[in-house]
Amino acid sequence: MFQQNKNIMSSIIGPDLEVKGDINIKGDLLIYGKVDGNITCEGLVTTAKNSIVKGYIKTKFADISGQIEGDLEVQQKASLSSTSILHGNLLASILVIEEGAKFSGLCKMTTKSNTSKASNRKVANLNEGSK
Repeated sequence: MFQQNKNIMSSIIGPDLEVKGDINIKGDLLIYGKVDGNITCEGLVTTAKNSIVKGYIKTKFADISGQIEGDLEVQQKASLSSTSILHGNLLASILVIEEGAKFSGLCKMTTKSNTSKASNRKVANLNEGSK
């Protein structure tokens, strides 16, 4: 769930709070309420059940249990719980989707290290060595 990093402050958007505008945060962000804007986070974005985000989310980690209407870009691990609803495209290195999660969009799995090394590696040819 939501963990507090020793060096970085975490922020919480309560269930009665509605934010209209973009959010830029260096620490972790826990959302119980509504956000109408884009979120850029250098830590973990956690959305609770019944929370709503209308906008693009770019973060290092994501643990989604609420509703997102927009694209989700996660540098490392994205988790969609059984109560999550994602209407948008998803980009992540690691993806966990629980049974019952709703996802409507395109998904791309990628890592920076794999994309840079993939172009230099030779792919084995199944016909090599057979005559």
